[in-house]
Amino acid sequence: MKKILPAFFKGGTFGLLYFLLSINVSIGQSFFSAQTLPKTANYGSITTRLVPEDIVKLIQDHSFTFEEWSSFYYIRTNPNNPPVIGEYTIVDNHLRFTPKFLPDPNIRYLVTFSYPNLAKVLSSRITEQAVYSDVVSFEPPKTTQPEIVSVTPNLEIVPANLLRFYVHFSSPMGIENPYDFITIEDKNGNALVEPFVEVPEGLWNIDRTRLTLLLHPGRIKQGVGPNMTEGDILRAGNVYTLKIDSKWKGASGEALKESFSRSINASNTLKKAINVNLWALKAVQNQVGILTIVTDHPLDQPLAKRMLYIMNKDGKILPSQVEFTSPEELKVLWRPDGSKELELHIDHRLEDVCGNTPLYAFDLEENTRRESEGEIMLTFKISE
Repeated sequence: MKKILPAFFKGGTFGLLYFLLSINVSIGQSFFSAQTLPKTANYGSITTRLVPEDIVKLIQDHSFTFEEWSSFYYIRTNPNNPPVIGEYTIVDNHLRFTPKFLPDPNIRYLVTFSYPNLAKVLSSRITEQAVYSDVVSFEPPKTTQPEIVSVTPNLEIVPANLLRFYVHFSSPMGIENPYDFITIEDKNGNALVEPFVEVPEGLWNIDRTRLTLLLHPGRIKQGVGPNMTEGDILRAGNVYTLKIDSKWKGASGEALKESFSRSINASNTLKKAINVNLWALKAVQNQVGILTIVTDHPLDQPLAKRMLYIMNKDGKILPSQVEFTSPEELKVLWRPDGSKELELHIDHRLEDVCGNTPLYAFDLEENTRRESEGEIMLTFKISE
């Protein structure tokens, strides 16, 4: 049997191709296939090759839990991590896995199907002993023309001291100056002068699909000479329009599919620290643990997804995912470990949409800010 070297060791690209790691599979006969699903939240699914009908019947009769499914058919970020959370279905004697939440397109996932592990779960003798493994990247469908997927925070009314907008694109953008294509206009259609902190080439994520727009903080003086003023770019009680010009080109060389426009209703400033003691927490648990959190401030979503995690009483971090249902409500999902009481750990650098943290309000001077007192922790119990 010829050993097959996965393409990423050769410097190749992945897309939605799968490269063999198992010597049980002959060349060109991957045990798994991928399905790209445009306009869905998870980019697609992974389906096994045809499984013998008698084995499929055993699986159907057993009615597997997620833990049982993922003991013999699982997707991991590396061999030592727990399985990715998702749903398993049987389609015409094929076993299909669909991730529950949007995977990271920059990560290579290891997908494995083990007949020996299936036999253990079924407590049944299965003659097939093969173990199949492939590598997969969940990537969004490739398009040549970029479009704006979303702009966050998605608030009808924003605090006048809003600190950031995040603009999410369907595909990588080009290297043109982003500030040439983005404006904020007042109610009379006049563009505000330099509303953003302009960073050369823009503040992008690694694949240039998310742009961070920093509004000038209120304590920074604007203008020069006698025209210099100090205050927030947005003024409470005023209505503005955020506009993005469709002439802006993506990395493919094609312009945006269409222009973007959103009304911004500026309200009173939010200049106080986040108070986590005001957060409402409710946790339920079945195959997946779900902690619903209603916060006191609309949080900066990209930061929150990195700075909130679940830990059990033994100090073990449970793999989790953070998903927002609204700017002030989010869900933290984790892999249950049998605990009835857990801890939500909050990085003290977490910010709301105005830059306030749990330790201080954004506008406080450096010498008046409270120093970190270690990690912030909230204990919660699983509802029966």
